[in-house]
Amino acid sequence: MRVNLDKKASIPRKGPSPKTGLGRFVLKLRRRKIITTLAAFIGGGWLLLEFVHWILIDHYHLPETLLDIAFLTTLCALLCSLAWRWFREGERKARKVKPEYILIPVLIAVALVFDVRLFLRMGEAESEAQAPAPQWLNSIAVMPFADLSRANDQDYFCEGMADDIRTKLTRLSSRLKVIARYAMLPYKTSRKPVREIARELDVETILEGSVQKEGDRIRVNAQLINARDGSHIWADLYDRKVASVFDVQDEISLTIVKSLEMKLTPGAEASLGAGRPRSVEAYEFYLKGQYIISNIYAISGLDSDFERAVEMYKKAFEVEPDYALAYTGLVWAYEHKYSFTRIPEIHELALEYAKKSYDLDPNLAETNFAGGYYFFSRNDLDRSFGCYRRALALDPNRMGILHGIALSYDRLGLYPQAIKFYRRVLELSPSYLFSQGNMVSSYLYSGDRENAADLIRKVMIASPDNPVYILDEAEILLRRKKPAEAKTILERAAKINLGTTTRQLSYLRAVLAALNGDRDLALAEFRSPDVYALLGMKDEGIQALKDINRTKPVFNNYSYLDLLHNPFLDKLRDDPRFREIVAAQKKVYDGLVKKYGDL
Repeated sequence: MRVNLDKKASIPRKGPSPKTGLGRFVLKLRRRKIITTLAAFIGGGWLLLEFVHWILIDHYHLPETLLDIAFLTTLCALLCSLAWRWFREGERKARKVKPEYILIPVLIAVALVFDVRLFLRMGEAESEAQAPAPQWLNSIAVMPFADLSRANDQDYFCEGMADDIRTKLTRLSSRLKVIARYAMLPYKTSRKPVREIARELDVETILEGSVQKEGDRIRVNAQLINARDGSHIWADLYDRKVASVFDVQDEISLTIVKSLEMKLTPGAEASLGAGRPRSVEAYEFYLKGQYIISNIYAISGLDSDFERAVEMYKKAFEVEPDYALAYTGLVWAYEHKYSFTRIPEIHELALEYAKKSYDLDPNLAETNFAGGYYFFSRNDLDRSFGCYRRALALDPNRMGILHGIALSYDRLGLYPQAIKFYRRVLELSPSYLFSQGNMVSSYLYSGDRENAADLIRKVMIASPDNPVYILDEAEILLRRKKPAEAKTILERAAKINLGTTTRQLSYLRAVLAALNGDRDLALAEFRSPDVYALLGMKDEGIQALKDINRTKPVFNNYSYLDLLHNPFLDKLRDDPRFREIVAAQKKVYDGLVKKYGDL
């Protein structure tokens, strides 16, 4: 073995000094290990952020703000390291001022301030879905007005009178909690004491009234009662011509707000006449249509009842062709029919009437909501949520508007926002079944299976034979890994008339079969990404998700939150392709929240 004894050869040769300023700068970076530090932080930081994203957030469902905190903390650590390397590894001569001792503490302090702010905002974001309705200063329940007419045939008029007073009260003061019409229907024939009703509805005051309508004269008796002690706060009798019915409604509403010492919403008093028809005859036809749809057809589902209601609305148009609220009544009627039939043409008719009402008068809360509903169905989300914002500005506590906005959020997969609006609905109408039923799904698809299970029990007590809720209960049991209980529910569902929910039954049967390992039965029943995933068919499951995302990137049954929380997809979670799908849906979700999540 030959050994080189040339001492000069063993000494590393110092290269020539760079001639350019850039070269000398790069040499400084290398000597001070800046490039090495950058490389280490890029690699290590990337691994840290991947761990936070895919393990802490995706798997354990911790708040996504953790990713921002991790990024900011890593960036601060990098800047501190670079400052230390630059100044401490630089010139070794004595320095009077040592910038690193100033710069590094400042960087740490700034990072801590922003981290604390992000942490506090994280708590706010988590509680956003449970945000309460506006802080009420007072509350009232307007009881159904009694019909004292001789023929006792003015029930529709009495109900319309009470409902219009509720509407005006919500316009006049946004801090007055007004219990919605649906919550009051059970008390129509009730003989419960005022205090008991107030306790059940959680209100401080009760308005009772009666209407006597004979010929062209109307007599309205109204009294505002303190629910705590049963004393009368105010009472009055109005004996007017029928043509003055709107003035009577205005006077009663204003007197109530002033008696309760509530502050009027700016401009509210001037807007009381908005949407008011010129003809009392058109108004009466409109009230009859509303009465038949809400009190008769919604229960019976009979085509004859539906046609009677539509006839009333059309008579209102004959008297007053530009009566915008009558068109919103038709929207309500056709949407009820669509809920019974699921016939697409019925839904399209509802949309046409929604657009018509908005075009006739775009300055009402009701018509703005109808316009938002129309534009939403046409995927024009900017115009849709613009209309929703305007509707809320005009009337922030209208139950129907709040419920409709919740449905839109639900359809977009923005479940926390949907839950917030459903909660507001239920504060105004505690037993409103449609909001309760839809909130079950919002809880479930956002990962809150316990709340979903608790709520579906209440819904099933109120509506035990509704096929939609029966299948919702089965899906909750399947997601909670209780296939035996779910099987019993599905067997019961198969024995009733499922109507339009047959497809959902097939899907849940397939999930049950897949959970039990019966591949052939599962694939024969239904094929979907989660059925494939449960069967271990990763490629098919991934491809099915890709196909859905390609054709429907927004209105998608596999939206971001459901992808995060759906236990049927757990076998796909370690696949990079699935992570790419989740990341793509997260971008869609974040974009929707940023643009539309602040109503």
